[in-house]
Amino acid sequence: MGRPFSAAAALLFPALAVFTPAAPDAPKPADFVSVQKGTLPVIISAPHGGRKKIPDVPERVATGLTNFQTVRDENTAELVEKLVAEIEKSLNAKPWVVVARFERKHLDVNRSREQAYESDKAKPYYDAYHDPLAAACKAVKEKYGRGILLDIHGQSVHQGSICRGTQNLKTVKLLKDREGMAAIRGKNSVLGRMEKLGYKILPPGDSEETAKEEAQFTGGHIVATYGSHTAFAIDAIQVELGTELRAREQYATTAKDLAESVRVFYDAYLKDEKK
Repeated sequence: MGRPFSAAAALLFPALAVFTPAAPDAPKPADFVSVQKGTLPVIISAPHGGRKKIPDVPERVATGLTNFQTVRDENTAELVEKLVAEIEKSLNAKPWVVVARFERKHLDVNRSREQAYESDKAKPYYDAYHDPLAAACKAVKEKYGRGILLDIHGQSVHQGSICRGTQNLKTVKLLKDREGMAAIRGKNSVLGRMEKLGYKILPPGDSEETAKEEAQFTGGHIVATYGSHTAFAIDAIQVELGTELRAREQYATTAKDLAESVRVFYDAYLKDEKK
């Protein structure tokens, strides 16, 4: 029979009886959104490219919503990372950035709060996206008086094209009133410059001013909330990039060209407003 476990041994090895590994910190909603404060009157938003599952938030199911979607806008988050880096390189300053890292299956921040999620547990994640986006718009308006918000999305209907979404010019009201249609589709506009670089834009730059945007891609909750027809007063464009433009081997080029287009727009329409 072996020796009984002595009191001295218990003093030497107390942790054998009581040690429990520390539980990892629970993830916070802010961990699921990438945010950057900027130094330019340029805001970049990407709500649908996230890959993280949210613990304890069930996946959404269709509840009578029109155009219900849960699929990821593939490579939009990665494209925005490259876009931001290229803008910083060309303008030597930082755009404001808000990028969702959570799966769209859990919530869709490009919808109103009432339609975005089906579990109250998703509310903090919704706020973690919209609070910094609203703060960015307010900061840009206060400092510069105007600015541009590009809300980056993906679509597969027109795979080699970019669809403009401004709710048929509603969300760029101030830009149109101030500079005319040239600032929206001309050679120094963001999408006009992309067209000049060889991209197909819908509606095209040479179309009539009254030409309607593609019905599925006219712009959702984000541009409707922060566009210049609202008190935020930031001109907002939903940029719907076709599948081919977001492919793994192509999105870096698309991002670089889009950054160049942002630079051209900034020089033409925003640079003189910097305080």
